[in-house]
Amino acid sequence: MEPYLTNVPPDVDEDRVGISYSGGGPLLLIELGIAQAFVDLKIVPVAIAGVSAGAIAGTAHALDPTGGAGIEAAAKALLTVSDHKLGLTKAEIVAKVLSSLLSAQKLPSGLGDNAPVHDMVEGAFKEVTGRPRLIVGDFGKDSRTKLYIGATDRHQCERYWFPDSAEVARALVASSAIPGVFPPCRMTVSGNDGLFIDGGVAQNQPLSKLVLDEKCGTLYACAVGYDGEAMRDPADALDNALSSVSIITHESSRLEQAYVECKFAQAGKGNVYHIHPDGPFAITSFTFTETLIREVIDLACRQTKDWINQQGWMPPTAPEAVPLTAVPVSSGERPNGGRLT
Repeated sequence: MEPYLTNVPPDVDEDRVGISYSGGGPLLLIELGIAQAFVDLKIVPVAIAGVSAGAIAGTAHALDPTGGAGIEAAAKALLTVSDHKLGLTKAEIVAKVLSSLLSAQKLPSGLGDNAPVHDMVEGAFKEVTGRPRLIVGDFGKDSRTKLYIGATDRHQCERYWFPDSAEVARALVASSAIPGVFPPCRMTVSGNDGLFIDGGVAQNQPLSKLVLDEKCGTLYACAVGYDGEAMRDPADALDNALSSVSIITHESSRLEQAYVECKFAQAGKGNVYHIHPDGPFAITSFTFTETLIREVIDLACRQTKDWINQQGWMPPTAPEAVPLTAVPVSSGERPNGGRLT
């Protein structure tokens, strides 16, 4: 099978901005802050590609890439999410596992259930557009950025990009179905029945898609979570599994980025900018408060803007960079880690 990105298209254009959002579970708060930074800096992408939590953040960004209404709606909608609503409290996990073992003599397909994401997304859509149901094809028009939502096809064992006909809210449930944590998502797309799991399993930092399909020559690879640092001993079996998955997805993301950078270098054009705000961020679960949401988004936004400005990573046709002193912080002074790795 030929590599996914064999050659850079001859018409790739550095004026065409593409943004990639990786998976990250509850760290999608950080990605919403990164998205807000692009809005503030007036960097408007022609396309956004995201998987798992990054698909949710990317959808919020693509909904209103110039005003940030989708980001604000997503931040508000996250107040309706919690470990309890997703069935991820320790008591609920133990009860579900025991019940499945006793009744069916097997482990459940997921410790929790991310189905509530569907209603959360539709609520945000209704607030911004007046319509609860949007399909992928609704993006890329009406001032919305083209959107690519990635999942992993569990039967074919390969990456999968939802077509224009797919319902976005349902696609986001499938894209964020973390193996073992949430059950696989069954859905019919374009008349075909499929079984999907987390998009980060097959491609956690989707960059090639933006080059091949949208000819983007300026790419922002927005990553959250584990970034290659040393890890402590795992606390239990679940922690061991999830932390190991973090290592796998991080290594695959590094390969994807290095591959695209290599192909850009061979073509003599194109840039990939790695965005990874280093916090500190006090996110430990899916149970969010208004204060936590605002503080994380503000800090991630501020660090992202600082880093892009400091590195001179504005796109060729973007407006003049916002001075660092003009970066707003809505809830008081917070430390700026400065370095993003």
